Amino acid sequence: MVFQGEIMNARIVLEYFSSVAAQIILMILSAAIVVYLFVKPVTEFKSVGKESFVMKVTPEVIAKWGKEPMHVKTGFMIHEFLQFDTIKNSFLMNAVISFEFDPTKVSQDVIDKFSFTKGDMVKKSDPVVKKISDNLTFVQYYIRIQSSALFDYAMFPLDDHKFSLNLTNNAVEAQNVIFDVSSENFSIPQYVFLSGWHIVSHEPMSGYVEFTSQENQPVQHPKVRFTVDIKKQDLRQLLLIFLPLFILFYISIFILAVKDFATDLNTMLFVITAYVANAIVIQGMSPDVGYFMLLDYFVLFFLIVMFIVFVITFLGTLPEETFSKDLLAMLRGFLVICIYVTLIAATYYLTHVYKIGA
Repeated sequence: MVFQGEIMNARIVLEYFSSVAAQIILMILSAAIVVYLFVKPVTEFKSVGKESFVMKVTPEVIAKWGKEPMHVKTGFMIHEFLQFDTIKNSFLMNAVISFEFDPTKVSQDVIDKFSFTKGDMVKKSDPVVKKISDNLTFVQYYIRIQSSALFDYAMFPLDDHKFSLNLTNNAVEAQNVIFDVSSENFSIPQYVFLSGWHIVSHEPMSGYVEFTSQENQPVQHPKVRFTVDIKKQDLRQLLLIFLPLFILFYISIFILAVKDFATDLNTMLFVITAYVANAIVIQGMSPDVGYFMLLDYFVLFFLIVMFIVFVITFLGTLPEETFSKDLLAMLRGFLVICIYVTLIAATYYLTHVYKIGA
């Protein structure tokens, strides 16, 4: 009798969690926690992925070369983005690049052969040359760069990025010429605007790149990495993606509070159909990648939960002798608890642990 009483108490408790009142409380509480967990990744800058490698010119490297390379003072300013599309991975910008060098040690023709490994110069002005002294010449170019980037979209749509351009010159070896760029000489004016993005910081990295030629000999060229840290500020996209997903998800869970099983089944079929259609639309708003993104995990998690709710709802249409209604009531309540706990745990992991530090 005591054991039966405990079972009865457990049934009452579990059945309460699937009631309308309990569902409303759990919805409000879980939604508040989920919104709170989204605050940090939305407000703080955190990019994933790796930047292109630049080898530093150290005293040991100079000793290996046997001489000090000529340092060409380089300046770079991005003064306008004509296109900045992270989904299509297409970027178009107007910029100004300048060099100060000793014409007795390196010719202007060699300097003129600079290029960008992560972009093509679709326009390049004639050089604006100014002779500062007998051994110092200043040359400036107005350029337009069409670029792409190897972004890591694992955190999409909560993704922040490091956008970079790599300046190099294959007409000269690094042991002869090194491009020197200070933080002050790499600038992005305050008026530069990126729709949906905020420029957090920008920093150059001077050095060289090394690769092996066809003759199996190491070849080294000067290289500068210009990095721009960009943070997403697109609340519209975030709401358009997540709000429909969460609304349909909560509707599917709330169905467990309704005891008209035939109505539940029809409603659940409608919710799953609407959810799948919405997921297809979202795919058109997402980057085309071959790995799972944060959004994909949410979509799959919600879809699995909806399928489980559909199965439980279907069991409610079976006769009593096939499946006990008391057991079904306990199962519905237990499922509600598991779903909300898993939702909070999964949201915390995906927004605070997944890819953090990668």
